[in-house]
Amino acid sequence: MVFIESPQLLSAILVLTATTFFFHLLSKLNAKRKRRAQLAAWVENALLQRKRKHHSCLDYDYAEDNGVREETFYTARETRNLILTGKLNAAENLVRLARRCRRYGRADSVNAITEEFYDEGYQVALGLDPSKDELKKNSDEKLLYGVPISIKDTFMQKGAFQTGGLACRTEESLRAKDDSGFVHILRVHGGALPIVRGNVPQLMMLPECENYIWGRTCNPWNLKRSPGGSSGGDAALVAMKCVLLAVGTDVAGSIRIPASYCGVIGFKPSNMRMGTKGAMKPRKNNRMGSSVVLSSVAGPIARTVDDCALFLRSVWIPEYYKFDNKMVPLPFNLKVYEKKASFTIGYFVTDDWFEPCDAVKRGLLETITALEKAGHKCVPFSPPVNGWEVYLQLLSLNGADGNFRCYMDALEGEKLNKNYRTLYGAANLPNFLRPFLRKILDKRRGCMINCARSGGLSVHEYWDKISDLQSFVDKWEKGFADAGIEAVIHPALPLPALRHGDTGNLTAAFSYTFLANMLKWPAGVIPVTTVREHEQHYKFENLPENQKDCIANFAADTMKESAGLPVSVAVMTPGYQDENCLRVMKEIEQIIKFESEPLAYKEIHKT
Repeated sequence: MVFIESPQLLSAILVLTATTFFFHLLSKLNAKRKRRAQLAAWVENALLQRKRKHHSCLDYDYAEDNGVREETFYTARETRNLILTGKLNAAENLVRLARRCRRYGRADSVNAITEEFYDEGYQVALGLDPSKDELKKNSDEKLLYGVPISIKDTFMQKGAFQTGGLACRTEESLRAKDDSGFVHILRVHGGALPIVRGNVPQLMMLPECENYIWGRTCNPWNLKRSPGGSSGGDAALVAMKCVLLAVGTDVAGSIRIPASYCGVIGFKPSNMRMGTKGAMKPRKNNRMGSSVVLSSVAGPIARTVDDCALFLRSVWIPEYYKFDNKMVPLPFNLKVYEKKASFTIGYFVTDDWFEPCDAVKRGLLETITALEKAGHKCVPFSPPVNGWEVYLQLLSLNGADGNFRCYMDALEGEKLNKNYRTLYGAANLPNFLRPFLRKILDKRRGCMINCARSGGLSVHEYWDKISDLQSFVDKWEKGFADAGIEAVIHPALPLPALRHGDTGNLTAAFSYTFLANMLKWPAGVIPVTTVREHEQHYKFENLPENQKDCIANFAADTMKESAGLPVSVAVMTPGYQDENCLRVMKEIEQIIKFESEPLAYKEIHKT
């Protein structure tokens, strides 16, 4: 008590405490500044290395001389067949596509590419000799023979970074020394030629495509719009015919969202038929606990359903199951895929969480009408679990750690991308404010805020969420079986491609893609129409009462000047019935004959 009653000593203690705190804070700020400088240096070096890399094959002039013009497009299947019959030179074709990648895919255009491997692919293409490879005798070997492809930035590929949009993954020593087993299978057993890698969003959990390394990717249909994410760069490259096929990953729509935004076909296989072994996880030390419950799946992005099937046939081989023995060894069943028979298809227009815009509704109903005219039975199907449960369930599971902690840890000092601002703010709200805010906010935002907990979920709360997920799956499977249907068709997304920067305010718009991931069912999207001039709206008065909120206002704003953007439908079938899912998609492809093309990416190159 004597010491505390001494004014001089008390003052000294306070000064010492304040000084210690000041220097501690100063030390942390200095460490943060040094770390940011280090990350900036790594990024600068990565960009410099990309700029300095010379691609000799781009100097050759013969690609235009053999009757194959820059605008000529062959599917992956056609390319393989033409190379095998000697009607197309694999090396010349690669140079032609590499030039398109250079012209349209780089930073002064759509900016879809992170790294380029043209010469590496060219050297392999020069050595291709169908007569010696004897591929004509066995049509099931090297199904992607000579086909130039893009691979998502996350897969391990010799000489490349696996960034996941994270600056801390650009340190020079982190370049892959070899291919992962997955890429090896595509090259050696599939015969594919990886020539570019597609851009992704920082942390890989946004339907955008922007990071502080490679920059922002634009949508080829409208450069003011997002190409979607996280496989946004790859979808944009396929849409621009820079590559014939792309490899993406999907944990909550990361293949299907960009495919839908870019007007191409995207397919997410059944979770236990295709994993993502060999791809980095965008979390610190590659540890991603949520992947045990919501696992990521690799899959194709292409311009035809046949090319998606070709990709799966080339991967689902004995070598793949040796590489990833956790996957069910179930090769692609070509007989099921090619079988001619009518389907009984269920469909729904809305999930009751996010009402689709008029263009999306029209596209879906036109598709159903066309299928019925073609002899298929289509019946309305009421989802056993609506979008409120789907969206909020996934949001709770994905944010179970609390405070955006796993995301922030993964940044390792990098600044968080602004598109995460809304999610980060919601995750860090004090818990005592949440009940109050839920009462004063509209219903959707109130429910979203209530999903997160500062400090994370308790073990018991997380256990409850896992149990809820299983109940959700059980309800869906029973409802599907009771309806006597073979597939479900629904809107791929309720809105066309969002404007850059709108993602943070419209994360609620992606409940439709979450569904297949939670069920672990195969699902694909296919373009069927475009937004018409009179459909550039999202009318408040036409919405259900529980959706008349500020989210709807953001939707109305993003619908302005949306004419011409592609609109897709989604197809989903029960687990392991991937071939049937693709069959329905092929039926839609043949009936609808979507032929619209993106043009915005060409406009800036007109001279």
